Amino acid sequence: MNTLIDKGRSKTGTPKMSYGSHGASTTLNSLIGWIVNAGDAEDNIDLYSSTLRKRARDLYAGGGLARSGPQTLTLSVVGWGVLPKPKIDGEFLGLSDEAREEAERTILREFRLWAENTMCDAERQQNFYGLQQLAFLSMLMSGDVFALFGMKENRRTPYQTTVRLLEADRICNPESSGDSESAETESGGRIIDGVEIDREGAVIRYHVASRSPNAEANASELVWTAIDAFGKDTGYPNILHVMTYERPEQRRGVPFVSAEIEQIKQFTRYMNAELAANVVSSMLTAFIVSDEDDGKFGLEDAVNDDEKVTDDELSLELAPGAIYNLPPGKKVETVNPLRSNTQFESFVNTCIMVMASSMGIPKEVLVKKYESNYTAARAALLDFWRTVRVYRTRFNSSFNQPIYEQWLSEAVATGRIDAPGFFDDPAVRQAWCGCVWMGASMGHVDPLKEVNAAAMRIANNITTQEQEASEYNGNDWTANIRQRKKEIAALNELNAGEAPDKDDEEKEGKENA
Repeated sequence: MNTLIDKGRSKTGTPKMSYGSHGASTTLNSLIGWIVNAGDAEDNIDLYSSTLRKRARDLYAGGGLARSGPQTLTLSVVGWGVLPKPKIDGEFLGLSDEAREEAERTILREFRLWAENTMCDAERQQNFYGLQQLAFLSMLMSGDVFALFGMKENRRTPYQTTVRLLEADRICNPESSGDSESAETESGGRIIDGVEIDREGAVIRYHVASRSPNAEANASELVWTAIDAFGKDTGYPNILHVMTYERPEQRRGVPFVSAEIEQIKQFTRYMNAELAANVVSSMLTAFIVSDEDDGKFGLEDAVNDDEKVTDDELSLELAPGAIYNLPPGKKVETVNPLRSNTQFESFVNTCIMVMASSMGIPKEVLVKKYESNYTAARAALLDFWRTVRVYRTRFNSSFNQPIYEQWLSEAVATGRIDAPGFFDDPAVRQAWCGCVWMGASMGHVDPLKEVNAAAMRIANNITTQEQEASEYNGNDWTANIRQRKKEIAALNELNAGEAPDKDDEEKEGKENA
């Protein structure tokens, strides 16, 4: 005979020991006051993205950890630029190794013609690698950044493809939608902070304002333009949305320091207070009190003349070496500027360690201070470099590779590059668009040990010389080989020119005899 058993109780009737008795308990004194919001990504992230951006930018402008974190990650992920190395699938396309290598060299040469020129920027300010740095830093600072494709003719390059970076604030809900954060559409979709989705949650278009709604210097009328996420005829993206993801169904990015905003703000206040206290403690100020009025109420010997206190406004300030005359009847009871905080360094280091851990950056890397031994320093760099690789991979797939494919499409369409079947078959197009992106390497605490370890890995077929060259300093192994071949040939030619002639040696020997 079957017996129904209460899900919350065992057969004996005693409560089950589960999350309900621990993390999900509603009776523990330590958890009763814990108020949480169990909303979706729109409730918890998208509707607060504007406030998060403003605060994150303000902290970045103020310097300190909120600036060090994004800058450190940008310098490591992007550095001087993430460089492309075309990798065509020659086997699928039926190309010989020689034909594939020649095509890759041609594509790279043409890409440099476009990428190393400021004409690739719609604003004509930076080349492609400068756009990389700005896009990645903006993504960290604001949570997301947008890249809009366009065509603009120029006389310096044969290419018209341009990239225009749009700051996150410009993608927002139109005023006509009736809500600045989210709104329903007539087709049953939603507009969430400028990102429009259909009923199934797919992003279909972005609403771009003519200027930032927060701009004060530019007071021009706000006009919104709806840009389809993908071209109707080609299916290629019209605009790229580069963002940091935390949850499914998230539509706007989260600034890099979002989780540490409160901690960094409080930490900054504490540091400023300590700085002000130590500045005050370094000042020597004397007050002279007289029983009779001698006509000298103001600053007797302190700072600049224009800062002296008048008889009408007795506003005294501490200053190095200042001597004040106080009016009759005024007296300073206590002036003790001495200050000593023995726990300051320990407390600061603990705060930095907690915030660095939350950012995913080792404390040594964040503050640029390596006090440990070789093993500990290398462990910190390796740990940080795993984070760098993840960010670089995401950035390549969301920014570098789509732009590369957009440019390559124009190069093939205009006949600058011969790629048969490029527009006929998506698989063929994918084979032509193959590319590996190489950035700055980790760096080395002990270069000799690193080189020896690399040689052993190559000797044991664990890795290749091409991979090691890429990871060591971001160089192209093939280009290195070609350059070394030239250098060796030139060196041999130089040595051959300096070698003495054998006949001259024999003649000189006879004369000496």
